[in-house]
Amino acid sequence: MTKIVDNFLDINYFNKIKELVFGDNFSWYYNPQVNQDQSKDSLNFYMTHLIFAERPNSEHFDFFKPLFDKIGVKQLIRVKINLYPRSETLSVNAPHVDFNYTHKGFILYLNTCDGYTVLKDRKVESIENRALFFDSSIPHSSTTCTNVTARFNMNINYI
Repeated sequence: MTKIVDNFLDINYFNKIKELVFGDNFSWYYNPQVNQDQSKDSLNFYMTHLIFAERPNSEHFDFFKPLFDKIGVKQLIRVKINLYPRSETLSVNAPHVDFNYTHKGFILYLNTCDGYTVLKDRKVESIENRALFFDSSIPHSSTTCTNVTARFNMNINYI
């Protein structure tokens, strides 16, 4: 079931997340491919900060526990924050699944831009503090943006 919730987080907590993620002490890591289904020759890349994958992977893990509680996480699979650099023309990345088994997906959009998430039956715009709950084992796509420096979101896979 797909569900969109605007103004998802308390504004104070949301602003603290933005302050952390947009700050100059937040580590970003280069990824030459946005997903495994993208051509290796593609010029689309993105940056990520992995919070959790099998175990906490970031010094900021505890900071996000209130968010995990709010969305009802029983078991984390992966938590990452994505930075998609601005491009001259908006580019839709190849459809992909996050994992090949049934699980829940959650995206928190950290800034408003002309980028979006493509689901089978809809396009979800990137609007600051918007939450998207969806089945991320079903093909979906991300995009770049053209009207701000970068598109930022947080992606949580969980049970």
